[in-house]
Amino acid sequence: MKLTSLAAALVLSLFASASLAHEGHDQVPGSLKAMHGGIPKAGKLMNMEMLAIENKVQLFPRAHEGETLDMTKLKISGTAKSPKGKSQPLKLTQAEKAFNTEVDFHGSHRVNLEIKAEYEGKTDTFKFLVEK
Repeated sequence: MKLTSLAAALVLSLFASASLAHEGHDQVPGSLKAMHGGIPKAGKLMNMEMLAIENKVQLFPRAHEGETLDMTKLKISGTAKSPKGKSQPLKLTQAEKAFNTEVDFHGSHRVNLEIKAEYEGKTDTFKFLVEK
């Protein structure tokens, strides 16, 4: 009986120490944080965060960890497509750290965005869903 109690106590202490060892590690390795309150996506060359408020959309390109991203070498284009409409090119304007555009929902509740970012001769593609 003492041996069983001792074994149970040992097993419980192992589980308790294992759970304490991981305390404070709520971030999954490799996951992205939204720096501007939007939806971040990982790409091969860079990451992109999309923030949509009503029909206004902001795209925040950013480098992977530890890398620098020269915004002057970055070209972004994109299209928007509602479920009932045709793909329409986006008119993107560059701000200091973001690209701004507006989407037309064409009577729908959502629009699919396809964003192409070209940096130093290489291209990344990002897909986002914007909802009213």
